[in-house]
Amino acid sequence: KVMDWLKRKWYVPAFAVLLLISMIYVYAVGDEYTARFNVPKDRFGTLNYQVYTEEADGGSVSILEQTEKSGHIYVKVAAGQPGKVYLCVTAEDSASMQVLYIHRTGIITHDDYFGDCKGFRAVQAVFALYFLLLIIYMIVKFRHSHRENKYRYRNILYIGLILFLAFFLHSQIAAAITGGGLVSSLHMAMNTMGLLVTVTFPIVLIVTVLVVISNVKLMRREGVGWRNLLATMLALVLGFGSLVPFFVGMFLQNQRWLDVHKWTGIGRFVEMFTTNVMYSFVAYLECVLFGTIILGIHAAKHIPAFDKDYIIIHGCRIRADGTLTNLLKGRADRAVWFAKQQKEKTGRGIVYVPSGGQGNDEVISEAEAIRRYLSEQGIPEEQIMIEDRSLTTEENMKNAMALIEERGGGNVAFATTNYHVLRAGLLASELGYRLDGIGGKTKSYFWINAFVREFIATVVKEKKRHAIVLGGLVLINLLMCVLMYISNVVLS
Repeated sequence: KVMDWLKRKWYVPAFAVLLLISMIYVYAVGDEYTARFNVPKDRFGTLNYQVYTEEADGGSVSILEQTEKSGHIYVKVAAGQPGKVYLCVTAEDSASMQVLYIHRTGIITHDDYFGDCKGFRAVQAVFALYFLLLIIYMIVKFRHSHRENKYRYRNILYIGLILFLAFFLHSQIAAAITGGGLVSSLHMAMNTMGLLVTVTFPIVLIVTVLVVISNVKLMRREGVGWRNLLATMLALVLGFGSLVPFFVGMFLQNQRWLDVHKWTGIGRFVEMFTTNVMYSFVAYLECVLFGTIILGIHAAKHIPAFDKDYIIIHGCRIRADGTLTNLLKGRADRAVWFAKQQKEKTGRGIVYVPSGGQGNDEVISEAEAIRRYLSEQGIPEEQIMIEDRSLTTEENMKNAMALIEERGGGNVAFATTNYHVLRAGLLASELGYRLDGIGGKTKSYFWINAFVREFIATVVKEKKRHAIVLGGLVLINLLMCVLMYISNVVLS
C-alpha cells in the first residue's frame, strides 16, 4: 500500500528529497556570507571606507574580504558565535549598516532570521522546479484523462490547477533570480495571488458589463429566470470578490482593537493572512473559470471521428406552428453536415435520432418536428429513428441510447448547439456513455451563461477536490504568516 501511494503521490517524496539535498548544500556553504553596500555614483573608485562589526546577543563574525566593484562594496564574512551582528560600513560623511543572524548551525542569514543566506537560491530553485514538475504532472494527467474521455469535470479542474500553479512557478522563479531568503520567497508567493486578482480585475470589470448586456438579451428571448441570471451573478461575485480583500484591509487598518501598522504586532500578520486567503480563493476560482472556457471552446470546435452509426439530435423549444427555431435548426443542420462528410470520406451511412418530447405549449413533439425537417432535407425515413418522450437533456441521452441499444448499439455522436456541447458531453459521461459531440452555431449571448453553468457544475461535481485545494491554500497562507511572524518578531 505504501508503494502504491508513493507511485500515485510521487511528487511528495520527490519534493522532500530535493529539498533535503538543497538544505544540505545550504548547510555546507552557509557559514559564509557576502553583504553588498551601495556606493554613491559620484564616488566610484575614490571612496575611502571602513568596515567593522557590532556584536549583539553574543553573535560574532570574522571579516574575510572586502572589495569595491561596480559601484558596490562587498564584505565577505564567516560565522563565529551564534547571535546577532551589525555589519557596518562608514565612508567620510555616510554610513550604512546591515543585520546578520548567526544560527546555531553556523548558517548566516541577512536582515531576517529566515532571511537570505549563501546557497539559498538552491532552495528557491527546488521550489521552482517542484512547481514546474507539478505543472508537467498535471498536464500529463490532463492529457491522459482527456484522451480517455474529453467530457470529464476533472479535466476542467486540471486546467484550472495548471493555470494556478503557473503563477506560483512565476513567483518562485522571480524569487530565485532576485535572491532573498525564505521570507522574500514567502512574500512573493503571497503577493502573486493578489497580483493576479489585481491584474485581472479590469478584465473582470469589462466582462461583468458584457455579461449583464448578454443576459439582458438572453432574457428578452428566453424569458426571465434565475438560470438566465447565473452569468451576471457570478460576474458580480468575482468582481466584488476582487475588491473584498482591499476593503477588508482598509477596514482592519482603521480599527483600534487591531493594530496592523506595528511591524512586530500580531495585527499586521492577521491582516496579511486574511487578505491573502481571500485573494487566493478568488484567483483559484478565476483559474477554474478559465479552464471551463478553454474546454468549452475546444468541445464546441471538435469534429468527431467519421466512424459513427448514430447521431442524436438534442431537441429544444419549437415554434408555435411546429417548425424549428433557428437554434434547433442549427442542431439538425449540423447533424446533416456531419453525416454528409462521413459519407463522402468513408462511405459509411448514419441513423439520425431526433430526441425531444412535446411540451405543454407545443403542437407536436420536438423529435417529430426534427423528423419532418430532416425529411424535407431529403433524408430517407429508414435513416430516422425518433425518441419523443424526453423532457430534459438527461432524458434525451437515456432514452435515445436505450433505443440505440435495442437496435444493437454502435458508435454514437450527438448534435447540439455549440455552447451546449460540453454540458451535454459531461452529462453523457456521468451517465456512463462515451459519446462524441458536435455543435451548431448560435448567438454569442448564449455562450457566456453556458460557461458559467458549467463552471458552477464543475465546482459542485468536484467539490471535494476543490475543498482540498482551498483548504491547502488556507494552510499554506497560515504557514507563511507563522514563519514570517517567527522570523520578524520572535527570533529577530
